[in-house]
This record gives sequence, C-alpha cells and structure tokens, in this order.
Amino acid sequence: MVKGVPAQRHTAGYGPWSLVAALFNVLVIELAVWATLPYLLLAIYVVPLIVVDLIVAIVLEARKGASGQVGRGMLIGLLCVPAGLIVLVPGFLAAQAAGLV
Repeated sequence: MVKGVPAQRHTAGYGPWSLVAALFNVLVIELAVWATLPYLLLAIYVVPLIVVDLIVAIVLEARKGASGQVGRGMLIGLLCVPAGLIVLVPGFLAAQAAGLV
C-alpha cells in the first residue's frame, strides 16, 4: 500500500523469461540455419524445426504469466531466421561469385 492506495499486481508482457527464451531460440534456430546454409538443399530439414517452434511459441504466447513471456521471447527469437538469411545470403553469394567459397 502506497499513500493509502492498495498495490496492484503488474504482470509485464516481457521479462527475464522472454530474454532467456529469445536467446535460446536464436542459438538453436540460427545455428541450424547457418549450419545448413552452404548446402541449400539441406536447409529443407530446418523447416520442420522452425514450424514446430512457431506452433509452440504461439500456444505459449496465448497463456498468462511466465509461459506467456516465454512464448513472446520465442516469437522474438524466431525473427532471427529471416534477419540472419537477409544478412548472410548476399554475403555468401558474393563470396561464391568471387571464387572464395
């Protein structure tokens, strides 16, 4: 109670669990994408991992509390896949065109 007003419980949408989930997601998903990128045909094996991760993130995001924070963190972590490809693919193609790969 602060100055006669009862304290209200504030549940933040993001918290430490969101950060941990985002970092773990970036580690696992981005590592899988980068490991298969030189072999573009092998990248198809990463798609089921991304889809399962997306489904779990959406289900968790709809929940309240720490589970919701984890879901939001996973969704943020999933942004690393297109961002990583946008950065990595042009550089890889330029290196391949220059004969460095």
